[in-house]
Amino acid sequence: MKKQLKRELKQQKNRTKKSSSRRWILFVLFVLVLLVSLFPVYRRQQLTAPQRLFAKGVELESVGKITAAEESYREVYQKYPQAQVAAEALLKIGKLWQYDHRDGQKALLNYLRLEHDYPDSPLVLSAREEAAQIVKYVFHDYSRAIEFFQRLLDFNEGTPDQYYYEIADCYFRLENYPQARIELETLLEKYPDSSLVAAVLYRKGGILILEGRLDEAREDFHRLIDRYPDSRYQIQAKFDLAKLLEEEGRLDEALKSYRQLKGFSPPALLQKKIEHLEQRITVKKGAI
Repeated sequence: MKKQLKRELKQQKNRTKKSSSRRWILFVLFVLVLLVSLFPVYRRQQLTAPQRLFAKGVELESVGKITAAEESYREVYQKYPQAQVAAEALLKIGKLWQYDHRDGQKALLNYLRLEHDYPDSPLVLSAREEAAQIVKYVFHDYSRAIEFFQRLLDFNEGTPDQYYYEIADCYFRLENYPQARIELETLLEKYPDSSLVAAVLYRKGGILILEGRLDEAREDFHRLIDRYPDSRYQIQAKFDLAKLLEEEGRLDEALKSYRQLKGFSPPALLQKKIEHLEQRITVKKGAI
């Protein structure tokens, strides 16, 4: 009887202990959930006034309320120009005008304002890059774009090989082929391991053809084909080498080169070239 009573007391004690343990676990879980739910509120309270405005702008932008987001960003810049997020607010405004409103002029003004008002900000690099893209691809002002990309080179940060390539392309569009070639040669000399080398060799070869320097163009095309067999430019280089043979009257060699091309796009153009060349060879043989 005593043993049974002891067992019952022990079992009751264990049940009480387990129940107490469950209540404690539930209490801890409740506190954790409460802390997680209250953390955003706490965090917002810890933010300064400009940070709260900036965060509001980000939230509005994320749900597509572009005009309201811009107003929040602009309020940051106008009311708290010394705040750490003021420069970022200007960058955000510039991008809203550039990509959402499609207004290059107003975007450019905000990027230039950022550079002027916050010259030591790390965001100046991004502002200069966006400004250069606008001047080149929106305004098509290639002479001015060269200046913008040159300023990026002077910054000694970012992707200078890309900036040289953009400068070369601007000179090309201005039909200043010798200077475009010089910029590409500078890129190759300074950045021989750049991911742009295949593109540079192809562009440089094309410019050499325009300058009448055909042997040098061939050298660049062959260099591209040998060094970058997987590049999308190598197939185009082979096509252009075949065209050079055709233009020089070496029709049989050109036809063989065209026929050996695999993966050229558009294939209809290649087929048209082959058929046209076959006709020329037939006519030439018939005239002999």
